[in-house]
Amino acid sequence: MNKQAVIFDMDGVIIDSEPLWQTAQIESLALFGVTISREDCERLTMGKRIDDIARTWCDTHSLAVAATELESMILTRLCDAISRQGEAMQGVYRALETFMARELKIALATSSNHVVIKAVFDRLDLWEKFSVICSAEDEVNGKPHPDVYLSAAKALGVDVSQCLVIEDSFTGLTAAKRAAMTTYLVSSEYQNEKFAIADARFSNLNAVVDSLS
Repeated sequence: MNKQAVIFDMDGVIIDSEPLWQTAQIESLALFGVTISREDCERLTMGKRIDDIARTWCDTHSLAVAATELESMILTRLCDAISRQGEAMQGVYRALETFMARELKIALATSSNHVVIKAVFDRLDLWEKFSVICSAEDEVNGKPHPDVYLSAAKALGVDVSQCLVIEDSFTGLTAAKRAAMTTYLVSSEYQNEKFAIADARFSNLNAVVDSLS
């Protein structure tokens, strides 16, 4: 792997938080009498910023609540769940140690807000592993726009052609491809053809490390 930097997505790549995101959305919408499924969450909101998520549900179900209030409700439930039961994805620490041993720069580029990043990094003890942390909360546009990935490359001081991105969602892959970066898809559904845009596809991070041997 002839790259200078590895940029990780967070939810679904570093931490197994997608089910927690879904539960937070399901429980929050239930308070307004709206029933959604995990499949609905995956199809409509996976990989997106919290403001886009809240706006999606408010528009889809004509909710009589401000999107910002729904954002707060979802984030509160999510961060509480992460703090109590968040678990690292398979191979995370091995992958980080491998990339660090190869003297690659390591960054985070996530759709999640800083409050979620803090909950994850505190839970998994990751603060010393990343030299750059970028949140789409700070960008004009969230994924699938490339902004957060371009910001990460700039902060790292690395050209986009020298960045490898590890993602788990089509939304995130699209953002990374629009940033002209090499993309690795890591997901249990890696064989799904919607992920064919990735430069390589793997079932988990251990498989990524094994491919480097």
